[in-house]
Amino acid sequence: MTLVREMDSTLDLALVDDYIARIRAASPATIVEQAAAWLRDGVPEAVLWAAAALTACHYIKNEAHNVLGFVSHAMIACEDARCLAQGQKTATRHLLLIQAIHQVVFDLHDPCVSPYELLPGRPLYDATLDDALKMLRMDVRLGEYLRVDARLLALEQQLPRAELIDLLLDIGLEGMITDDHTLITPSLVLGLIDLVGWERGFDMLRCALRYSASFQRDFRYYDRAVALRAQYGLEDGAAVSAYQPERIEALRAALLAAPAHDRPELAARAMGQQGYSAATVLAAVTLAGADMYLRAVPVPHQDFDAVSREVAPMHLNTSTHALRKMLPFMSPRTQALAAIQGGSLLERGPSILSEVFEFVPFESGCLADGAAYPFAPAVAALAHLAPAALIDRLHTALPAHDYATATAAVAAYAGHHADPAPLIAALTEVACSDDGTLMHSVKHLNAMTAEFNGSDHPDRWRYLVGAARFIAWYAGLNTGAYRRAQAVLAAG
Repeated sequence: MTLVREMDSTLDLALVDDYIARIRAASPATIVEQAAAWLRDGVPEAVLWAAAALTACHYIKNEAHNVLGFVSHAMIACEDARCLAQGQKTATRHLLLIQAIHQVVFDLHDPCVSPYELLPGRPLYDATLDDALKMLRMDVRLGEYLRVDARLLALEQQLPRAELIDLLLDIGLEGMITDDHTLITPSLVLGLIDLVGWERGFDMLRCALRYSASFQRDFRYYDRAVALRAQYGLEDGAAVSAYQPERIEALRAALLAAPAHDRPELAARAMGQQGYSAATVLAAVTLAGADMYLRAVPVPHQDFDAVSREVAPMHLNTSTHALRKMLPFMSPRTQALAAIQGGSLLERGPSILSEVFEFVPFESGCLADGAAYPFAPAVAALAHLAPAALIDRLHTALPAHDYATATAAVAAYAGHHADPAPLIAALTEVACSDDGTLMHSVKHLNAMTAEFNGSDHPDRWRYLVGAARFIAWYAGLNTGAYRRAQAVLAAG
């Protein structure tokens, strides 16, 4: 990744604008067929990804409505789907793209988030740069998202780009324990800016910051992390910057064994007194988060608002991934803060929502002590199957909501030391049927695939096990747009 953030040199912006107009004029009843026709006519996939994301940025309200952050995810879902599509066969890529475009058009017709337009703003300048930074942080906490937007427009002209990005990520860290999307959103937006360039993509960062300032957040966790950073001498970052793979396992075990409240300080102490780098701490945090998610009890499908309650826990994995992904964009002092906030995420654990839609402690929503997916007997029962047969079993287990078999199939596949690409392709084929959960199957799988591909830890397969666990919950639900896309692609 680069901080220059020039757009894809092959992207035809005039053509992008043409398809923005077409997407805005489309209907949920016809957009699947229209998008398939565009692909059949040879419209470049990059043009359609860019048009979908920019349409969502400018014409769908991205501010949150309440503490749970009920908001359109259409813009950032484009980046998850685009990343996941890379390297997949044509049919899967097109299904992912059509689903993403459908989500944008669906939200364009949702009265909760549209009609709306992100208009050009007027920069608000302060007497000094220090004043501007102080007032911006104050306005974020006050929830003045319109004034925050005006201050950001001024700072974009005053700060070096790297410092501006670091500032926005620091603000993302501020609210992420209340709602993971305060960091997830800028992390995905920065990927989209690689596609469309800074000039067109900066408005997406405006959306990210407006989101962070648009609902009530609990700042105690961030304030404690700032205090721990000072207490352990990390104001200039950790003394060690190198990644230390040999030290990950010990810290992972310590984080899981520690009382929940102690985990943020454990992360700070590791950097300040034990010679850990922020990258190493977050590698341990991400593995520990995967361990926690695999203990989360699946929500019964018939329960009240089961989709939202099942989606909530998996955000522990997408947010720990965002922390790791954003480290290269952070200053050393922000990196240290990110690692401590990783400990705060583990203190919170997977966000469990009760039947009456209230957050409850993770312990009340997890499997019995010592139990976690995949279950050893289920793995043993599949161990004799060849990799291809395990993929077949996975295709059967996922739509049947058979969590034990789906997760065991991935674990058994890992035992063969087989090429992971066919397994990831199989998971992606099912995940791209996501229609109605704001693309969360795609979002979680993208994060877990990225963690798997970027990890050298012996337990990295746990990321794909976690992906199978979530996909097995959602697979086969609300597949109307997906089935329409399958039909028109097959006919074409």
